Amino acid sequence: MAAFVVASVAASAQIYVGGSLGFNSIKADKDASSSTTFSIEPEVGYNLSDNLAVGIQLGFTSTNADDEGNKSEYTVSVFTVAPYARYTFAKSGAASFFVDGGIIFNAYGSDAEGSSFGIGLRPGIKFAVSDKIDVVAKTGYLGYIKNNDDLGGGSAFGLNIDNTDLSLGVLFNF
Repeated sequence: MAAFVVASVAASAQIYVGGSLGFNSIKADKDASSSTTFSIEPEVGYNLSDNLAVGIQLGFTSTNADDEGNKSEYTVSVFTVAPYARYTFAKSGAASFFVDGGIIFNAYGSDAEGSSFGIGLRPGIKFAVSDKIDVVAKTGYLGYIKNNDDLGGGSAFGLNIDNTDLSLGVLFNF
C-alpha cells in the first residue's frame, strides 16, 4: 500500500527548473553617479498539486557603482538563498496567477559585509508557452527584513509593488 501511495505521488508530481538573469547599467551625466548590476537567480521546484508547489531560489548579484560627485567607487556582492511555497490562486487559459511565500537570507560581500533575513510574500504570473516551458514574472514584496549589526542593524516592514523590482524568468517542466 505504501509503495502504491509513493508511486502515485511521484507520477503526478512535476519538477521544474529555471530562473532569471538580470543586467542593469545606469550612466549619468558628468559629476553624477553611475552603476552596473548583474544578477543570476536559478530556481528549482516541485509541484505538489495543481495549486501548490515548493521550491528554492538561489541568487548572486553584483553591483559596481561610481559616484563622481563624491569621488567614491564601491562594489557589492550578494548571495541569496530563498526557499518558498507557491500557491496558485487563479488560472485563465495559459496564464496562472500565484503568490510565493517564504524566507530569504542574503549574505553581502565586497565593500558591504553582513547579512539580512526576511520573510514575506511576492505575487507573480506564469504563462505556459507549452507543456514544458513557462515564462514567469514576479514583482513586489510584502514582508519583513532584518539586517544584522554589520549592515547597521535595523529592520523594515512594508509593501512594495512597482516595476522597479520586476523579475522575468523561464521555467522548464519535467
